[in-house]
Amino acid sequence: MVFRTLLTVICLSSIILNASAQSLSVTDYESHVVGLPSDALLQTHGTVTNNSSAPIDVLVKFNSISSVPAGAGHYFCWAVCYAEGSVYDGFQAPANHSINIPSGGSVTNFYADYLPHNSVGVATFEYCFFDEYNTSDETCVQITFDTQNVGVEEVFAASGSAISESYPNPATKEAKINYSLRSDWKTAEITLYSMLGAKVRKVALKEKQGVLKMDVSTLPAGMYFYTLMVDDKSISTKKMLVTK
Repeated sequence: MVFRTLLTVICLSSIILNASAQSLSVTDYESHVVGLPSDALLQTHGTVTNNSSAPIDVLVKFNSISSVPAGAGHYFCWAVCYAEGSVYDGFQAPANHSINIPSGGSVTNFYADYLPHNSVGVATFEYCFFDEYNTSDETCVQITFDTQNVGVEEVFAASGSAISESYPNPATKEAKINYSLRSDWKTAEITLYSMLGAKVRKVALKEKQGVLKMDVSTLPAGMYFYTLMVDDKSISTKKMLVTK
């Protein structure tokens, strides 16, 4: 009798877990996108996967989680791209703009776009992907667009050389570092070190100003330091956290 009761509890728990499991997952997107107020566009894209045993017609809606800096704009693409500021809290005609994702299939049609328009600040949006015919089956992700925390004043100063904080931080696959070099530079590089001071990677810089994209996917999780060297002199050192 005890065994039968226990078996019933296990079966009911399994049913509840399966019922609450979400069919959709979103991967390969940046949750924190950092850029300059002068950038024309900050963008990240995502991969949406149908983990269920049946095809799903997938819709997307979004919500503003934080206030948007004055003058900044936002739009996103799914089946179509919506003009800046034209749609809030979902599509105007959602039944016309779903994407059918087969069982086990993935699509890379999602793009989130932010236009700073020279505004300084942080804006966070929530994007929810859901089954057109079962709206309770949804998966939401939050993406933050940031034109405030890249050390703009330091990196793009009229003279001198500097590097920004790496982003996203922590990084799992790729870390980006904004850099700016003084006008008379001859050689420059960014060197990555472990917590113990071991040199992990060295990347030569070829342009006076730009964004260094560093692959960190193969590095062990932990804290690292990166240093900007210009003409064999150490200019600046900052921290980078790598997670898995």
